[in-house]
Amino acid sequence: MPAGSPRERFRSLASPLRTAAGLVAGLLVLAGCASAPKPAAGPEPAFFPPPPDPPRVQFLFAITSEEDIPGFRRSLAERLAGEAETHILVRPRGVAVRDGVIYVADAKLATVLRIDLDAKRFEPIDHQGPGKLSGPLGISFDEDGVLYVADRGRRQVVAFAPDAEGRLAWSRAYGESETLLPTDVVARNGRLYVTDISDHEIEVYDIASGERVGTLGREGEDPGEFKFPSFIALGPDDTLYVTDTMNFRVQKLTLDGEPLGSYGKAGDWTGSVSRPKGVAVDDDGFVHILDAGFENAQIFLPDGRVGTFYGGYGNYPGHMYLPFEIALDKSLLPRLRDRVSPRLVPKYVILVTNQAGPHKLNVYVFGEPAAGADGGS
Repeated sequence: MPAGSPRERFRSLASPLRTAAGLVAGLLVLAGCASAPKPAAGPEPAFFPPPPDPPRVQFLFAITSEEDIPGFRRSLAERLAGEAETHILVRPRGVAVRDGVIYVADAKLATVLRIDLDAKRFEPIDHQGPGKLSGPLGISFDEDGVLYVADRGRRQVVAFAPDAEGRLAWSRAYGESETLLPTDVVARNGRLYVTDISDHEIEVYDIASGERVGTLGREGEDPGEFKFPSFIALGPDDTLYVTDTMNFRVQKLTLDGEPLGSYGKAGDWTGSVSRPKGVAVDDDGFVHILDAGFENAQIFLPDGRVGTFYGGYGNYPGHMYLPFEIALDKSLLPRLRDRVSPRLVPKYVILVTNQAGPHKLNVYVFGEPAAGADGGS
């Protein structure tokens, strides 16, 4: 086997599937049951997979309000006045990163919050007037820094472009509200690709003109067909990854809609999905798939086999509670490197939004085991 191949890099993750089998089975029994009693313990705190296997994912911290940002402190004047507003995440949905700043769509607040780890502040983007949001879900940026928001309430995709001072301001909207029910969006090569759960298809828009120029897929179960396509991500090779919710899979497609494969299947064991949500793909083609039923994320190898998982239902660091969307990012690493264990050589940061529970935005790091690292604490 060639050194450095995806299979070789994940060789150490074959045994975690056996080690974690009992844990995964327990998670599946609890899948989707918000009222079920929480277990007293989970995997080793902060690291996934659990011991005795070398770690690949470390949970760093969770953010729900400004006060959760590492290093946050109010000024003496703010503390004495006692009137400073604290921004919080209430019902987070989509998440994206641009230039080291985190953006989170909040459906309850009907806004997109800008989370600046350097300034240690939350602030909503300006979305008044024609840019007023109603039910923001998936969000993403294009190469020019334009933010696209799939707004289910407006039944449109709303674009916010940076102004002369770099602040995001309303630019335009895409889609006819009578026909479109968008849940997620990505941009590539002058096109927008929008998941439309009302027509079970991907709608394609020309960014410059705003016109719809085509659709991908149709309702069905065959490759390239969908039942409630709900999330979409771009792969490193200009491919699309679409969460095909009621077909219990994530499909990989060309930008023209040609099916190239799929990940996951209906079931209750490793490699299957129950309530698939957000999807993200790293530079090596490893596919992260969130599951609100199992309340975890599974990482699939490019060939479709599952490598490992992180998160899970429970009361331990890194657990998830109805996870919704995921983003992978390298620009945050310099800001968080001092929190990464020496047992891990970090490659990128993982952000996961939780729809419920006390921790609304989980922050993890993915990496290679450091030399000599094992599953011990």
